[in-house]
Amino acid sequence: MDFKRLKYFQVVVEEGAISLAARQIPLAQPALSRQLQLLEDEVGTTLLTRSRHGVRLTAAGEAFYRDTRRLLGEFDQAKRNACRIADGQFGQLRLGVTVMHLWVPQIIGLLNRFRERYPEVTLKVESLLSGPQIEAIRRGRLDAGMLFFPPEEDSSLCCHCLYEDHLVLVTSASSHLAHHPPRFLAELNDENFIWFDRSATPVYHDKLIHAFQREGFTPHVVQEGTDNATMLCLVAAGMGCSILPAMTMAGAPEGVVSHRLEDLNLVLPLMLVWRRDSGLPAVRRLIEIAETESLATHEVKE
Repeated sequence: MDFKRLKYFQVVVEEGAISLAARQIPLAQPALSRQLQLLEDEVGTTLLTRSRHGVRLTAAGEAFYRDTRRLLGEFDQAKRNACRIADGQFGQLRLGVTVMHLWVPQIIGLLNRFRERYPEVTLKVESLLSGPQIEAIRRGRLDAGMLFFPPEEDSSLCCHCLYEDHLVLVTSASSHLAHHPPRFLAELNDENFIWFDRSATPVYHDKLIHAFQREGFTPHVVQEGTDNATMLCLVAAGMGCSILPAMTMAGAPEGVVSHRLEDLNLVLPLMLVWRRDSGLPAVRRLIEIAETESLATHEVKE
């Protein structure tokens, strides 16, 4: 069915006369009458009665007018929604982020500014480790992610650095390490160590292990945690020590303390990662805000 004919019909009903509607559209009166006749033929019944005083709806016409008015309203709304989605101002944005990063001021600020600027875009945030985030982005289950060390050889991904963190030794406040903090990694060789399984996030795992090995440290792993929050709880329970990003201490349970080591200097860049071929405009809007934030921070430092 031709939507233009439906709109003509609406104008004729609202104006009450074909001649008035023809001037309003604008369209020649005979052409408008022809369009109304084609519409009635398509519907299969008379919608309007014509007289020298104007037009009047039939019973079928009244029902058709109500239904098509709602239909045209929904069609106009669908067009507006499509335009807003194309401009990144409507729809849904699926983001991955680790549990601990949700407390980082830079991340909170980025999400808040996106919500303020694009309130009609629904943010769906999923907590995942870096490795699973990469897989979810590749498969299209996530639109973007915030993670450490995306694979450098993957040309299908793009990334932007949100901020840089550093590593700290995390111990129970009642442990001997807390009372006599070590200065170097090698001093931890005989300590019970809490770590995570490599399969969870292999790139991040390998970079940390290589950094440890360069300084003569081989972790004596006695317990594995599935994520940073779990590892902090295990440390708090006195099951051993661990090495974690400094920002995790923002969510550390009571009785956990951190220490800087002189040779623990691996930089942890937290990256915003997305697919190079992503066609979702809301992703581009998030990237624009992140890049603007980084530029402003850089200018302030200078």
